[in-house]
Amino acid sequence: MSGEDVLGSFEAKWSGVHPELALALRFVPGAARDRALGLAVIGLEIEDAAFRIAEDHVAEAKLHWWAEELARLLEGRPRHPATQALAATDGLALPPGVWDAVINGALAIRETGPAGSLGDLLDGHRRYYGPLAQAAAASPGVSADAAAEAAALARALQELTDPRGALERGRLPLPLDLLARHQLDRGELAARSPARDEAMRELLSQIAGRLRAMSWRALPLFAGVRQIADLGRAERAARAADPATALVELRGRLGPGSAWRAWRLARRGAR
Repeated sequence: MSGEDVLGSFEAKWSGVHPELALALRFVPGAARDRALGLAVIGLEIEDAAFRIAEDHVAEAKLHWWAEELARLLEGRPRHPATQALAATDGLALPPGVWDAVINGALAIRETGPAGSLGDLLDGHRRYYGPLAQAAAASPGVSADAAAEAAALARALQELTDPRGALERGRLPLPLDLLARHQLDRGELAARSPARDEAMRELLSQIAGRLRAMSWRALPLFAGVRQIADLGRAERAARAADPATALVELRGRLGPGSAWRAWRLARRGAR
């Protein structure tokens, strides 16, 4: 399979999970498309090892492979289609040590314990998304800090979509302060209950408040489109009788505001 085919297969795979990615790609100029996809591939492959793989030895092996591949990228000898796409553009023109920080951040995620609050949860997520944003947000008018904040909130929202799966992977999808306030223990999060619904609604309202307060104009294209999609999902799920089910049902829905925002952000990059 050619590098172009691999990047195309990634697009098909992830646009099914994140429809905002497919929408945002429509506004990426052809010359920048491979770089955008390459960064997205690298980010999501490493994110997979940081958050979604349950077995530590499997996750560590994957992160070790990516650490070697990113070192090869800096040496001009990439093997993976995603790193080859970066090498063919400006993939080497990144802040020193940024890829080491991305891998170290992913490893730190694996070692992070339960968060005491939403703020603590987001601080833990930023260990990975902060360095990654430094690599992806290299455009005029774009804030790496804002991109990292949006990504951390998106991850918190994603883990709420499947509380049972998060627990099976060793992740605690709700912070400890909410568990205490709603008199829940870790095991009770796997099944729906009135207390879990209330705790989830409270966390969704907190996430929505942070998303609403963000300046989306400072976000990269992908992050900006995803931010408005995540805000809509968080607000609607926070009002739902069954928040977890609502998040699953809302995952593939995009409103007209997403297309408008994608167009605005793409115009900013074209100036």
